[in-house]
Amino acid sequence: MNVCLIGYNLTNFIIALELIQKGFKVDILFEKKSLKIQTNRTIGISKSNFEYLASNLKNLLEHSWPITNIKIYNQKNNSNEFLDFNTKNKKNFYLIKYIDLFNLSKEKCNKSNKIKFKKVKNKEIENLEIKNNYSFIINSENNNILTKKHFNKKIQKDYNSSAFTGILSHHKIKNNTAIQIFTKFGPIAFLPLSQTKTSIVYSVEKKYCFKNDEIKSKIFEFNKFYKIKKLDELEKFDLKFSFSRNFFYKNIIFFGDITHKIHPLAGQGFNMTLRDIIILCKLIDDKIKYGLEINESLLVEFKNKTRHFNYIFATGINLINNFFILDNKLNSKVSKNLFKILNKNKLFKEYLATFADKGINTNY
Repeated sequence: MNVCLIGYNLTNFIIALELIQKGFKVDILFEKKSLKIQTNRTIGISKSNFEYLASNLKNLLEHSWPITNIKIYNQKNNSNEFLDFNTKNKKNFYLIKYIDLFNLSKEKCNKSNKIKFKKVKNKEIENLEIKNNYSFIINSENNNILTKKHFNKKIQKDYNSSAFTGILSHHKIKNNTAIQIFTKFGPIAFLPLSQTKTSIVYSVEKKYCFKNDEIKSKIFEFNKFYKIKKLDELEKFDLKFSFSRNFFYKNIIFFGDITHKIHPLAGQGFNMTLRDIIILCKLIDDKIKYGLEINESLLVEFKNKTRHFNYIFATGINLINNFFILDNKLNSKVSKNLFKILNKNKLFKEYLATFADKGINTNY
């Protein structure tokens, strides 16, 4: 059985490593690749997704940092948390640098004789929709011809915000608590990477027209947790919501960010993709187990298993973001008493922890 993955990217590397274990031979097609990726982005991986990845990437833990507590504040009172998800020695999720996960996955793909990297021209990718000899094709690349032709129907929203990311160097502390502060400019997250380094993700509404130096000043202003030594140069990218109306064309399935892109405040974008990979692989396992042909029916089943859950999950993240925007405009009058009650409710916090770990499709 042969499968084609379009795009030289992290999503495809992880999918390829899963498929070769099921007996597939995998071609990874790409028009061009970045020889050197420079980014300070980090990825938060939920506990269940981390365990899934670690089963394939044996040294993943060496590059990751565990988070045992999550605290949520607002700008008005960021000395007393709204919500505290303290799980003592249990891990809520793990932080890893994007480039580290990219390289770990790529290197393992390079070592497999069942995975072939092929540089192709745009026309060769386009011709795959007419004729191909693959069981199915996964396209996880935003800008190729197939995406542009068959993936133009989306539900979209511009958050009118930009995310600023950077790495904070600070004095050594026991650094296992992730912190989110909902400011009037947008949410800022402090995400531990080690005892001396913490990742910053600050999503700021564009109407404030802040420059990088002003964003740095705001980060220092809201920081009550670290004795800062240095803050690296900030990267900036625009924030938009999108959700695909199309999931596949013939035997070509669209995957990853091109099917669902959400606000980074809960760190759930890549976790949604990992859950999709797990579901796709379980559907393939069922086909193999019962001796069924792996064809376009797989793609229909995958769409039916994921689309509605992913949409509800993605819009749920939007509602959380909209709530805190409104709350700040009302000077925290809504959240002040509400979260005081919810912070004492163990059932509510357990549900939120499950939501963050597995999404809402907990039966996958």
